[in-house]
Amino acid sequence: MIKPGKLILIRHAPVKRKVGFLPEHNPGAIINDDEFKNLAKNIPQDSVWYVSPLRRTMQTADSLSKYVRNQKTIIDSNLVEQNFGNWSGMRISEVWKELRDNEGQHNFSFLCPEISPPNGDSFLDQCKRISRWIENLSFSDSEVIVAITHSGVIRAALSHMLGIEPDKAVGIEILPLSLSLFEVLNEEDCTHRGGRFRLLGVNK
Repeated sequence: MIKPGKLILIRHAPVKRKVGFLPEHNPGAIINDDEFKNLAKNIPQDSVWYVSPLRRTMQTADSLSKYVRNQKTIIDSNLVEQNFGNWSGMRISEVWKELRDNEGQHNFSFLCPEISPPNGDSFLDQCKRISRWIENLSFSDSEVIVAITHSGVIRAALSHMLGIEPDKAVGIEILPLSLSLFEVLNEEDCTHRGGRFRLLGVNK
């Protein structure tokens, strides 16, 4: 009998944003205990947690752990957000001066997937990193894996698991403290059409 595992992707708590500026690379999170209590109701006890090492995700995991216990926590640098490099924290109007002459521009994203900021990385780089991370996960005995991470990582995961082109996936809205849930088959159980991944919910 096939026993699929589950992968739960959680975006970190919101951060304070400065209007007109790109976000800093490693800001802190805004913690609201009531929101964490509600989120915890949707997370199984004793699951394995993978957490991005950035401050906002670590704070999110720490606050969530007050309301739901985990089997173990693994800090995983694969789950970091796309790095805006030299553009982190810069005024958007200044960055736009460097971008406005590009041939490729996007309807729903500040950056096209292939654009890599100076000393940063692109969404395409992020997609490759997250694809490798997902393919290296192992789900045994209906195991539940929770990843506490970032919006770009979740977009990249949706791109990989559902076969969505990065150019489309980069425009998907992922809300703070939202939960996206996948059912996952191991390779040996994936004998028919439809792939290994089934989306059960996004932005819950």
